[in-house]
Amino acid sequence: MNETREIGWIWIGLMVLTLLCYPFSYSYANDTVLVSGGIQHDGLLDWSPVKYHSNSYLDLSVHWHAERKTFRELRATTRLELTQWPLLGYESDFGGHGVGHLSLEAAFTWGKITIGDVYGQFGAGLILDLYEDRGIGIDGALRGAKIALEPYKGIQLQMIGGKQRRYWSCYKDDAWGWNYTRDATIGGDAEIHIEQWVPKMQALDMRWMLGCSYVSKYEAPDTIIVPQAGALYMYNLPRWVGAGDVRTEWQMKDVNLLIEYARKANDPCLDNGFSYRDGEALFISAVYSRKGFSVLAQVKRTDNMTFRSERMRTGIAGRLNHMPAFAEQHTYALAAMYPYVTQYNSGEWAFQATLRYTWPRKTKMGGKYGTTIKVSAAHIRGLAAPGSWDIDKTNEGEYYTDVNIELNKRIAKRWWLNAMLMYQNYNQKIIEGHGSFIRSGIAVVDARYQVNNNISMRGELQYMYSPNYRGQWVFALYELSLYHHWMISGEWKYNIGGAAEATHEHFYTAALTYTHGAHRAMVGYTKTQEGFHCAGGVCRYVPKQEGVCASYSFTW
Repeated sequence: MNETREIGWIWIGLMVLTLLCYPFSYSYANDTVLVSGGIQHDGLLDWSPVKYHSNSYLDLSVHWHAERKTFRELRATTRLELTQWPLLGYESDFGGHGVGHLSLEAAFTWGKITIGDVYGQFGAGLILDLYEDRGIGIDGALRGAKIALEPYKGIQLQMIGGKQRRYWSCYKDDAWGWNYTRDATIGGDAEIHIEQWVPKMQALDMRWMLGCSYVSKYEAPDTIIVPQAGALYMYNLPRWVGAGDVRTEWQMKDVNLLIEYARKANDPCLDNGFSYRDGEALFISAVYSRKGFSVLAQVKRTDNMTFRSERMRTGIAGRLNHMPAFAEQHTYALAAMYPYVTQYNSGEWAFQATLRYTWPRKTKMGGKYGTTIKVSAAHIRGLAAPGSWDIDKTNEGEYYTDVNIELNKRIAKRWWLNAMLMYQNYNQKIIEGHGSFIRSGIAVVDARYQVNNNISMRGELQYMYSPNYRGQWVFALYELSLYHHWMISGEWKYNIGGAAEATHEHFYTAALTYTHGAHRAMVGYTKTQEGFHCAGGVCRYVPKQEGVCASYSFTW
């Protein structure tokens, strides 16, 4: 009862702060003070059992801009969170309420200093990538400090340190995150942009960057005893674990090449089965892009690259680094049903390529309005053995394959059409830990019609066939937009069956959305299938759910 009363007062406080902080700006001479922020609420009234689940956030920021000799601006930021009864699918210790973020940033002519909750990324994030993603449930901020400097033209330095947020645990029982006796993370990053010192490179529109990073995490050892050969042994766990990264990026006009290599010292943890092997990652990306044509090719190898601030944690919280998934993140429902999840521990070789070409208007293929085609392919396999640089070429070694072709064309003055064909292989046993190998073929047609300046319609038809798992699926969506403010939408998904484990279930959503300026409100009814919700190779499992859904967001 006391907890309910406390949360009620938090809600009242959120509303009062929203009213008090509604767009405010004050200027005097060369100084400007701006108050900004946003509120977000997502909820579901679940039927089984009847319970309301919700995630609510209030962001506030006070920005003071001043023109002084060396001082430039000061920004104070906070975020209040109410996730006591979170939406389904979040980890068990995600729920809580209070101040989830608090920081103070000062900017000078020579750099920036931030105190409080800080985010940051070194290079491609292979050894450090601290970010927030509410949809997944990630907030990897360090409670500490960050310094970003540019001591000389072309040289950029970053230093960061603190205790990582792992939901509410480290804030409630550990001096609100300022106690570093249990665990802490420190790191530094340096980049040199050589073209800043070579005028001939600038004249040729050429850029060349050299960078390096180092991150070290400290954690007091845990007492972990394991039986072996009739005796008991205790793990000798390292207090400090370091990781280093080197990279180079070269760009000239339409061509860009990035090569990055990272290595991590032995880091025995629950995630990797207390392996004492070192970890490493290689990332290569090449891009060619000009008007109407682009090609992307990427290669990645990872092995035992789990890097957490807490060795006994699993799941998505507590990660210090991020391994991007080299697989397209699809937005169409059936194409996104089996998303790839990066294999941090067992390792992988990943290959991805995308080609995009636009036929100009008034050509044979382009027609009156032009035509764009995109061909994309991703292929991911395991390592032949732990620590090996060889690819596992066995059937079981294939983790994921995705080949798709997409055509986008404006077919008339008020008609737009998008069509996609896709072939997918999904190793469910590796990615989800159960099941078998799923092969799927998918077809999508997406059409939009602009009735007039105030009314537009969009519809999707999708079909998927998986001969060895659940068989055929169909999906349909319809959206009606009215007078720039209203949207009525409905979607339906059905498992026709025709293979093992077919469910023959219907899943559907109907919603009404209203948008006005920075306000967006939605209410609807939904029955959704269980599955993974992913962002960049990081996924959380969402169980099957049914009920009334509602959301509201507002930024100022």
